[in-house]
Amino acid sequence: MRPQKLFRLVAMLAAVMAGHDGWAQMVPGSISNGSSPALPSGSRGGAAGSAAAVGGLPPRPVSVIIDVGSGRLIDLPGPAATILAADPRIARVQPASPTTIFIMGVAAGHTTVIATTEAGAEIAQYDVVIRAPGNVLGTATGASATEAPPTAIAVNGAIRRSLPGMSQIHVAMAGKDSYILSGTVANASEAQRAEAIARAFVGNNREVINNFELLSSTQVNVRVRVAEISRQITRELGFNWQAMGQVGSFLIGLRTGPAAGTVANAVAGGISSGLLGSTASRFAAGVVTGRLDINSVIDALAGDNLITILAEPNLTAQSGETASFLAGGEFPIPVGGNSANGSTTVTIEFKQFGVSLAFVPTVLGPNRLNLRIRPEVSELSTTGAVSLPLATGSISIPALQVRRAETTVELGSGQSFAIAGLLQRSTTQIDSGVLGLGDVPIIGPLFRSDQFQRNETELVIIVTPYLVQPVSDPSKLTAPTDGFRPATDLERVINQRQIARGSLTPQLRSRPDAGFLVE
Repeated sequence: MRPQKLFRLVAMLAAVMAGHDGWAQMVPGSISNGSSPALPSGSRGGAAGSAAAVGGLPPRPVSVIIDVGSGRLIDLPGPAATILAADPRIARVQPASPTTIFIMGVAAGHTTVIATTEAGAEIAQYDVVIRAPGNVLGTATGASATEAPPTAIAVNGAIRRSLPGMSQIHVAMAGKDSYILSGTVANASEAQRAEAIARAFVGNNREVINNFELLSSTQVNVRVRVAEISRQITRELGFNWQAMGQVGSFLIGLRTGPAAGTVANAVAGGISSGLLGSTASRFAAGVVTGRLDINSVIDALAGDNLITILAEPNLTAQSGETASFLAGGEFPIPVGGNSANGSTTVTIEFKQFGVSLAFVPTVLGPNRLNLRIRPEVSELSTTGAVSLPLATGSISIPALQVRRAETTVELGSGQSFAIAGLLQRSTTQIDSGVLGLGDVPIIGPLFRSDQFQRNETELVIIVTPYLVQPVSDPSKLTAPTDGFRPATDLERVINQRQIARGSLTPQLRSRPDAGFLVE
């Protein structure tokens, strides 16, 4: 063994036995009272091993100097479970592997980075100094007047590396010591962060002009079309019998069909034919003798129902804000409860119905929107209504027929999306008759009833958002009442007019082309 290596080994053992005071000075790259030189920026950390704890003592901090917008890959003395940065606004730390970390300079300043094991023991500590370009002292004192200013491309790259997703930002130089930041950002917070990074990169002696356009101030108009066509076809044909006969001391009777009864009651009473809930046209005939009472009622129904619904609500809101709209009403619903003394009480609650629209627009770019929307069209219906008995009678609570959709889509200004659609077809057929008699040839149909119903429904909901701006001239906005004049009494009685002669109704203008701002 060489004398120099033997001497160093003896010195190390002496330092350990003396309390390890000399060991820290002999580890290359560690900081002691003699202050070893800082590591150069841009190279891979070779002094990471010097931060390891020796003899159970906490590791000595290692100085690391990095320029704003650049980074370093540093080797740790052992596997780390947790990496802590005192101020992430100055330096951002990203683990590359259990034994390596990447430190990136965000803004000029000083911070501390610590690596610990799973048990929480400290294995490495770094004093990180982030300096502005050209600042050899490692502090953010500003750029020197004699050094070359950073290029606009370098400033733009520093902003994009520090703030991912800021692809719409552009940096241009205006003279020697001025930089102009332009483009679109989501909100004022992102604009402030980008400006702070640019100022830290170019130094305090140079001017940074914020010329960002905020997307959060953009207005969005949403037009929704809810179109529905519903058709119902009903056919019904049935024979209803009520017969009573007497043979000697025996009395024989026959009754078939829900509308069976005497001729007078079946025709005048208007009894529903029941199974399909519709009231059919009826023909009745009867024979009454001393021993026979025969009544025949024929149900014959042919019904065609066509329902069309077209609702086009539209609403304007600012990007990121919630907006809602309702054109309809509210109907009362009784709700039972108990009072303090145990008696039953009835309160009234109201439920909305009609055409409603609620949405939250988010502008992602100059021609891109994210839309969370909830359109609804509802109307009162007797189908499914509830009847509640009361002391003096009963109360009927109507039901609601609802067309509702709720979804989130992404599309451009002026583009349309069919967010919901429905095609429904249902068929109901009911055959009933007297067992045995209904199967007899020739006369069997006289003891059978046939009911048929078919429903067809087509529904579609189309959404079209627009980026819009307010108009300076209110006359450019038309209303349905513009030019409307009611008819006079003479025109209404004699000519049966509802609108005065010469009154003009406003014509709806066609929709603009996709992708343009609407005024």
